[in-house]
Parts: sequence; C-alpha cells; structure tokens
Amino acid sequence: MKKLITFAFVTLLMLAGSASAQTATPGNNLAFDQAAPSLTEAQAYTYQLYADGSSGFIGLTNVVCAGTASPFQCTVQFPAFTPGAHTLQLTASNAAGESAKSAVFSFTFVVQPAAPTNLRIQ
Repeated sequence: MKKLITFAFVTLLMLAGSASAQTATPGNNLAFDQAAPSLTEAQAYTYQLYADGSSGFIGLTNVVCAGTASPFQCTVQFPAFTPGAHTLQLTASNAAGESAKSAVFSFTFVVQPAAPTNLRIQ
C-alpha cells in the first residue's frame, strides 16, 4: 500500500511539472524582466539565449524593454526551435561582462502545419 501511495504521489508530481510547461509557436514573443539602473541601460544590454543546456548562445536582436522602474519588462520575438520540448536560459551583457544565467525556462515548441494548397481532381 505504501508503494502504491508513493507511486501515485510521484506520478502527480510529474504530471504537475509537465502541465506547467508553456507552449511557444512561431510568432510568439519571449518576455522577461531585467533589473537595470535605467530603462536606457536595460535597452542597451546585449542578451544571449542558451538553448537546451548548450554552452553556445544565440544573440537576441530587437529586444524591447519598457517600464518606469527596475525591473523593466522586456520582449523579443521567440527564436525558432525544432518542434518538441526545450529549455532555455538568458544572460545580459554590457562592457563590464556577462551576467549569470537565468533560471531554466522549460517550454514546448509547436509548429502548426501549413494549409494544403493547389486542390484539384486527379
């Protein structure tokens, strides 16, 4: 009985963890908060995305930050990923160096199929 209760508890934890993962599609924006001395400085930072535990990064361009006080709310177009489950971490950089990596963000990337075209009778 104890093993059954433990199994049920572990199963519920796994389901809760997978239910909290967010879904991204092409065209979505990635949003994050950035602490900075000013909005101008937050906007001037260079942001790097580390995908799926990789040590290589993707430089994010066209990050837009807004707000009147730190932390500022920033958005950027969600980069393309292969369909499926992924993780990412972000860093911010300026002339003084690169920040520590953010907490791991888990998501599922979904690409809907294109609509059929050129319908005809054969």
